[in-house]
Amino acid sequence: MHHKLAVLLLLSLSFFWTNSSSGKSIEGLYFSDRQTTENGYLLLGIEIFTEKGKYFYNAQELRYKKTLGWEEILFVGKMTMAGQDWLLVPEACQIRAKEVWEAKFALLRRFDCDHLVFRLHQNEKRQWVLSESLLGTQKWLPLVFAIEHKAGSPVAVQIPSSDGGEEGLWGFHLNGLGGKGPESAWNPSRRVWEPFSGFHVQKDLQFYRWKRTFSN
Repeated sequence: MHHKLAVLLLLSLSFFWTNSSSGKSIEGLYFSDRQTTENGYLLLGIEIFTEKGKYFYNAQELRYKKTLGWEEILFVGKMTMAGQDWLLVPEACQIRAKEVWEAKFALLRRFDCDHLVFRLHQNEKRQWVLSESLLGTQKWLPLVFAIEHKAGSPVAVQIPSSDGGEEGLWGFHLNGLGGKGPESAWNPSRRVWEPFSGFHVQKDLQFYRWKRTFSN
């Protein structure tokens, strides 16, 4: 009898240890690297958070086309488990655009997208991989940057231009900053936020976080 109870206990613990839903939370902020496209590039970010025990996400995709300028695709929706993977179902989608970087994004259109489903799974490097970019340009897109994040906090990625100069900052919840500087910068090797010491123009993407205010 005791032997049977011990076996059942071990099986229960084994399920708990191997079940991805009981492991480390997936909440956080994830970015792809800058992906070269036929006419420019794209960059994708996903903010994952919970509300009342359920998972939701905000997804943003920045697209640059040499002939048209920049587009920003915005998806918001819910997440559900599918075995070891996650399914992302959009509930609202829109596209905004601008011709020059210094301008503000203007709404182009909203569109129905609740028929779409994106799959998120982990590869052999333990990186989350999205089944495709938001408009389907790239398939199985690795989210190579996993950033510690609190939902709603302003975070931007610094995008270097092709000639090595600074192209600009783009990211999540950046409205209402009023020209204030970041409070911290993400150290990808140590995986921690460190005090901001100035913008650094490098080949790799750089990430910065601002102190959240009521105007965000």
